[in-house]
Amino acid sequence: MEESHVTKTVREALVKAADKGEDLKVKVAEITKNAVKKALSETEPTKEKVEAVARDTMEGVVRGAEETGMKVETLTKMAVEGIVEGTKESGTKTAGFAKHAARATVDVAKKAGDKALEIAKSVEKKVP
Repeated sequence: MEESHVTKTVREALVKAADKGEDLKVKVAEITKNAVKKALSETEPTKEKVEAVARDTMEGVVRGAEETGMKVETLTKMAVEGIVEGTKESGTKTAGFAKHAARATVDVAKKAGDKALEIAKSVEKKVP
């Protein structure tokens, strides 16, 4: 399956950070926040586009975790928080879609396993 630009960007950033020896648990929030902000700045934000960017970003986290040998659930909480924060910071129109972004990450987390799903849902519940 072809990777979206956002998925590829996030995956590659995680792999590069891991290669540099950076703590991915910390770095993943920055990577996801920046990827979401950039992707949403390049489009007219709609609920559907925000959800697609959030899903693609989380997919990049899942693939990056697999490539680096990290457990996805180790990165899930900070990844979802970064996605939500990036959504909020990308502009006033988009900020209202933060809950939709969090919900979209749950869809991807389902594929990553029970623990990742549980973590993503707990973060989603905290988003106003």
